[in-house]
Amino acid sequence: MTHTEPIAADGQPSVAASRPRAQSLDRVGWNRLALTLFGVLLVLVLLTFRDYGVTWDEDAQNWYGIAVLNYYLSGFADHSYMHLYDLFYYGSIFDTIAAALNHVSPFGTYETRHLLNALIGIVGIVGTWKLGRMLGGPRAGFIAALFLALTPNYYGQMFNNPKDVPFAVGMTWALYYLVRMVPQLPRPDWRIVVKFGVAAGLGLAVRVGGLLVFGYAGLALLIVIVWRFRENRSLAGAVGDAWAGFRRVLLPALVAAYPLMLLFWPWAQQSPLLNPIRALVYFSHEIFPYGTLFDGRYVPASNLPWDYLPTYIVLALPELVLLLLAAAPVLAIRHIRQTGAGVDRARAIGVFVLGFAIVFPVAYAIAIKAVLFDGMRHFIFVLPPIAVAAALAADAALAALARRAWRRWIYGALALYGAYHVAIMVMLHPDEYVYYNAFIGGPRGAQGLFKLDYWANSYAEDVTALEDYLRAEYGHDFTDRDFTVYVCGPPVSAAYYFPPNFIFTPDRNSAEFVIAFTKDNCNDTVTGRVIYRVERVGTLLSVVLDRRATLRHMRPAITSAGD
Repeated sequence: MTHTEPIAADGQPSVAASRPRAQSLDRVGWNRLALTLFGVLLVLVLLTFRDYGVTWDEDAQNWYGIAVLNYYLSGFADHSYMHLYDLFYYGSIFDTIAAALNHVSPFGTYETRHLLNALIGIVGIVGTWKLGRMLGGPRAGFIAALFLALTPNYYGQMFNNPKDVPFAVGMTWALYYLVRMVPQLPRPDWRIVVKFGVAAGLGLAVRVGGLLVFGYAGLALLIVIVWRFRENRSLAGAVGDAWAGFRRVLLPALVAAYPLMLLFWPWAQQSPLLNPIRALVYFSHEIFPYGTLFDGRYVPASNLPWDYLPTYIVLALPELVLLLLAAAPVLAIRHIRQTGAGVDRARAIGVFVLGFAIVFPVAYAIAIKAVLFDGMRHFIFVLPPIAVAAALAADAALAALARRAWRRWIYGALALYGAYHVAIMVMLHPDEYVYYNAFIGGPRGAQGLFKLDYWANSYAEDVTALEDYLRAEYGHDFTDRDFTVYVCGPPVSAAYYFPPNFIFTPDRNSAEFVIAFTKDNCNDTVTGRVIYRVERVGTLLSVVLDRRATLRHMRPAITSAGD
């Protein structure tokens, strides 16, 4: 990888005074491109946040936020948050803020949540930019932000995933501040340490797995101490460095993070030391007594094949990002060999920690046989560092390509690929998260083999289609009639969009209409005439069934049996 812009002693990218003016202008240009990207994303969010449906978890998460808000408003007397499934094991920072905003928001309950969720997602893309710029310079930073923004499994979920996306954002910023600390370890500026602690605390206020970043910090400290010991051969110096690292990094960062975590986690407040540990143990072996789709078969979530998570991650990445990620370790080793003793220690450690933040969580989940059931959803937090690693490889490739006469052909091919990928995301909208790359044949190739719309995001479109269908059939009489609707899976994903005369029924056999997604083949478990199909790039996500004719045939038979 090219050393485009080294990390300076103050943790910021440095520009040598002797560097040609053209390179300085180039740096400004890439930063401006990044700011333009953020502006475009903000406009897209404001224009489209109402397009996204209510996901399976959102109803419970919404009530959890309301319950935690009531806990504070009641003077800590209302403990109803303890009775919402297992949600008390999670921090509630997003849900509590969303519940408070819903008291003043001009939008609906879930529209408000989706706007907040998406804005937080953009903050994660900004953090990815800063991390990439820190390790590889302005061009690498822009590419990292672009890669993450164009990763459908991140972009599509940043509108309505209230746990995994905010958690990923906290982890990304914590990793960024950790990398900023590296040049100053083991005695960094206290302000960077506090920022690292606050970012870690924000992650912990969503999920206790945010403790990982303290492990990353400990690893970075260990590498610095060993490196300095090899140079100085002083055991006393190494011990002093270790004590300084604990006293000036780990301890103050934890002091900054822990109160922030507790502030938004009522259950942890009941036992600040033990309950976070209990939550960590719980999530390591979470109970999910169902099968999950993998490679065309349903496997127990508690006994997954080792390649379940790696496969879902590989297939969820855009093709170019995946290829660059595979090349990143090779390019990093090559750079170290070429640089030799002149290797930039801070950058080398930062890149190593970045790679560790990608590999370790996945390897650990495999090692402990973690319970997983929604593909790679619980590991969205590895997507930002993946985007950065791919961007560093891309930056190195572009630097090498700049010396080639045929580079314009490659630039043209990259532009065509980019246009193709953006077109795929547009065609998938607002169900971008069902994306699979071309190595499996896209979403169409993944159908029946891997999960698609497991969160029922497409149900909002189904309800609109059903209402349009019945309005066309009944005209002005539509509002005078009631219609019973059964919803497969999460009722609120459809019921939130029901007009007043749509009546939800839990009995699929008596329902006049059924809304069903393809998850667990639910669309095949009920008979009826298909009147609407939600499809993306030739892939079926969900259907609306008209069962009125079936019910008319059933009633005479029931009546005859009664006679």
